Amino acid sequence: MDKVSKSIYMKSKEEVLMPELMAYTLAKLGSYEWNRTEMYNPNRIYEKPAGFYFRFHNADQLYEELKHCIQHFKGNLEWMIYVSPLTKNQNYVIEPADVHHAKQTEAYQVNLELEEVLQDSYKEICEQAIQDIPLLCNHIEQWFGLEHKQLHAPTIPN
Repeated sequence: MDKVSKSIYMKSKEEVLMPELMAYTLAKLGSYEWNRTEMYNPNRIYEKPAGFYFRFHNADQLYEELKHCIQHFKGNLEWMIYVSPLTKNQNYVIEPADVHHAKQTEAYQVNLELEEVLQDSYKEICEQAIQDIPLLCNHIEQWFGLEHKQLHAPTIPN
């Protein structure tokens, strides 16, 4: 249907697609060593709740500041940032707190089914998370004064 979209590094803010907005915003804050550009699948929004998975290059202090920033965000949902327990490389995850808490439950550990853990709120969380993305990105931009900043090129880990 649509041709492969160009890299976020080649786009103006107006061209950035909603699932890529967080990747675009945080690229103004630091240089990625790794990231999963899309926060969710726009064609299947209930596949899994939106979340941003990434790792900056040499950015220890930045994560703490980002955590502080995200804690102050007021959206439909409460969001958080944490180190993914499933990675060896200290990858970070930004996602709704409800999703994070659901992942801590025994039921999730057993069958990795968020929908079963979150039940009735699952679809609503998926929808509200997507509505929150532009608000959260704006909040981050304002918090760090990124409006007119250029994107940092990604760093290839050696």
